[in-house]
Amino acid sequence: MHKERIMEKAIPVMFDVVVYGGFAAFLLASYITFQGFLERFPEPAEKLIGLLQKFLA
Repeated sequence: MHKERIMEKAIPVMFDVVVYGGFAAFLLASYITFQGFLERFPEPAEKLIGLLQKFLA
């Protein structure tokens, strides 16, 4: 049974941190962008939300 080196364990963990961190940053940026869209264009945004709710219902 061979010993695993620290780097053999650390690289997949670092990869996961980068991937999931990037996904979380994308979600946060999308949320901030959508909030700005809601403030500037409340009526079209409400129509889009209504269409989405009808589609999901």
